[in-house]
Amino acid sequence: MRTLALPGRRAASRVPSVRYDRRPGPGGKLRVPRYTLVMKHLRQELWFDVPDRRGYLNITAEVRDAVARSDVRHGLCLVNAMHITASVYINDDEPGLIRDYDDWLEKLAPFNAGSVPSSSIGGYHHNRTGEDNADAHLKRQVMGREVVVAITDGELDFGPWEQIFYAEFDGRRKKRALIKIIGE
Repeated sequence: MRTLALPGRRAASRVPSVRYDRRPGPGGKLRVPRYTLVMKHLRQELWFDVPDRRGYLNITAEVRDAVARSDVRHGLCLVNAMHITASVYINDDEPGLIRDYDDWLEKLAPFNAGSVPSSSIGGYHHNRTGEDNADAHLKRQVMGREVVVAITDGELDFGPWEQIFYAEFDGRRKKRALIKIIGE
């Protein structure tokens, strides 16, 4: 097996062989030289310590910096929350919209629903275990775990106004998000 290394490329990992037909071999079968293309990748963790229970952080600049460091020209960038009470999502960085999200999520899954069932506010079964963050789990489920953005010509391939956010629904302790970039 031969490795096809392009000038200026860092070999980080290998992808399955790419084959092409060259000339007939014994028995009329085509000989197929194998070339392994080199794929670049980068893994980076972003750490957060949101001082309040809920918070929304624009992490687009940090993700762009990671893309630049990866030296990937064409590929994919995954960003995901590494905790089950946080989310990563894409939207506009407009303060009114962020407030609307927070208000809407709090109506869907209010923090103060408590652990004691009642006809007026219900109650979270999860909170009966001694936890107080059932609402954060539900908010994360609505907002999602991750985003994937195409990388084209070394840049995040966004639509107009798109930004990447880390949303925290159960803060006051250190948490992290993962950036994983793959491509060529």
